[in-house]
Formats: sequence, structure tokens, C-alpha cells
Amino acid sequence: MTQEEANNGNRLIENLMGSTIKIDQEDVKDIPLAFLAVEDMKFHESWKWLMPVVIKIEEDRGHSVLIEKNLCRITIDEDTSYEHEGEDKLDAVWRAVTKYLDAE
Repeated sequence: MTQEEANNGNRLIENLMGSTIKIDQEDVKDIPLAFLAVEDMKFHESWKWLMPVVIKIEEDRGHSVLIEKNLCRITIDEDTSYEHEGEDKLDAVWRAVTKYLDAE
């Protein structure tokens, strides 16, 4: 993945998440996106960053996110889904999420 691909995808995720990623864990601090350059965002590198995005898609938007081995599928309805089979699980989820967000 190029830095430009990561920046473009992370910008899409930032638009979904707003100014802060809330982490519901006592020992983990929230992530303040408003003060970060897109190059410093780690959605493509860290589960800590990416899982709140998956939760938001499932809970706030009501869409199903299936993660299995190196495949991720986000299902909107019977006819619409976004999926990616990646190099690894994190890559697959990040790319499926960015496909989903780019299609909006």
C-alpha cells in the first residue's frame, strides 16, 4: 500500500468517525483525530484504531461486517456488499471499510 492510498482511505474513515475515536476501555485513551494530520492516522496499521470503525458501521449504521481469515465483507442489503481479501486480516478489513466508505 502506498502512502497516498493510506492517506486517502484514512481520510474517508476520519470523515465517518468525526473528531475523536472513543475507546471504551479503561486503560486506553481516546484518539483525538482533530489534531492529527492524515499521514499520522493509523487505521491501516492498528486494530486499536480500526475496530471502533467496524463497531460504528455495525452499531450506528446497522450493516453487517464479516471478518474471516483474510477476508472482510460489509453487507448493506441482499444486493449490495463490499469485500476484500487481503494480505492479512487487518489489510482486508481496512480495504473493505474504505471501499464501503468510498461508495457512499
